[in-house]
Amino acid sequence: MTVAFEAKFVSCVDAIGGEILQVTFDTLGPGKNEDERRSPYVLISRNFEFPGAPTIEWFSGNDYDGGAEITSLALTRDRVLIKLDRDLDFDVSFRLPDRQFKRLGSFLRRMMDAHVLDAVSFSNHPLQRARR
Repeated sequence: MTVAFEAKFVSCVDAIGGEILQVTFDTLGPGKNEDERRSPYVLISRNFEFPGAPTIEWFSGNDYDGGAEITSLALTRDRVLIKLDRDLDFDVSFRLPDRQFKRLGSFLRRMMDAHVLDAVSFSNHPLQRARR
């Protein structure tokens, strides 16, 4: 099953000097009451103080869940495709200014293990071009 939605809000936050990173793709803005949520979101976080892969949680539009392993993540200029080790994928579209998109790409690169990132997906990303 694929959960597809347009994220109206994309946030990238860090804490403890970058030891904890979070990226959220959400249909609702900050401060909304989660008890009234009816539309999807995806939250990916990584805590570098402890070993292990990034964690993911989500609301599909019907149910809250999390704890799956991200098996691949592909980022393009207006979309992120996330495949999990379950029968569930996310296809999230978004619109971001260039500066915020660069930040998103930087966060996802730092958060995800190299084998999870789809290298082709970053080929048009400014950070990828700068490394060549």
